Amino acid sequence: MSGGSYNYGYSTVEYTYVGEMKDTELNEMMKDLVQVLHDLEWYVDCDISEETYRETVTKFKSKWFKRRKYDIEALVNEVFENKKQELLKELEYMGK
Repeated sequence: MSGGSYNYGYSTVEYTYVGEMKDTELNEMMKDLVQVLHDLEWYVDCDISEETYRETVTKFKSKWFKRRKYDIEALVNEVFENKKQELLKELEYMGK
């Protein structure tokens, strides 16, 4: 079906923001973000593989995000802890 699960939101972003950011670098970033949003929608709709989507994400992140190893580890720990608390609450509720 070539997209649709997110109402072609990537098109809205593209037509609304790309070229309109009043900043060359931000315009370029928005253009790259549109590709990520496009590939996400097409992946969710089974029009492209997860591998293709992940390659697009990796390309975007390597261009726009310069993270240190510490930042990534902190993010993983935060997400892990949040998920752990969520699951503990769920299990506690189920035990009642």
